[in-house]
Amino acid sequence: MHIERLDFENSPYLGVYGTATDRLALIREGLGEKKLEVLREVLKVPLIETSIMKSRIVGIFAAGNSNAIVVPWYVWDAELERINGQLEEHGIDTEIVPFQSTLTAFGNLILANDRAALISAKFTREEAKRLEEILGVEVERGMIGDFHAVGSVGVVTNRGGLVHPEATDEELEWLRDLFKVDIYVGTANMGVPFVGSCMLANSHGVVVGHLTTGPEIVKIEEALGFLD
Repeated sequence: MHIERLDFENSPYLGVYGTATDRLALIREGLGEKKLEVLREVLKVPLIETSIMKSRIVGIFAAGNSNAIVVPWYVWDAELERINGQLEEHGIDTEIVPFQSTLTAFGNLILANDRAALISAKFTREEAKRLEEILGVEVERGMIGDFHAVGSVGVVTNRGGLVHPEATDEELEWLRDLFKVDIYVGTANMGVPFVGSCMLANSHGVVVGHLTTGPEIVKIEEALGFLD
């Protein structure tokens, strides 16, 4: 199955607690085995369980693509060692990079796939250049529908993307051109427009918050390229 509903301890905001690429999923510690099994089945990648700065909101702090994932500069050494140990165990060569910036909520502020990244205009041009080198893709600074939190209002994979309903036609065109995939507008969890906070997605599948409705699921499937 390429789409499933799930909750993390009754929270439908799955994207707050993890981030997924086509090589791995970085997930908060402490989830039950049944939930981990659903994530493994749908996303079809190894799960790296961790905290970041002793916090479970891993999806707020981490963002990236198959090449690299950036985490705050203040990530604990023990956490980095544990993540890197698990990556080594699974033979995954994605780099985990502590990134020095006054900003730390990278999951909210970076939207990326393996072709490009859109980052909040709150990042400096110098930081954008550094992120380009780390992620190995073209990086643009900008907003979606007047929101700086591009990672919260959007989700993008190598197959498709979904963004906040307030994104303009011009923005959608620009995003399609940037990420080289179709981008749609939509919601999750019964009308929540911050779709990046509501789901974990990669090219293999998507796990959405348990409050997501049938019509929303159809739109999400279409946007992320799962409808034949």
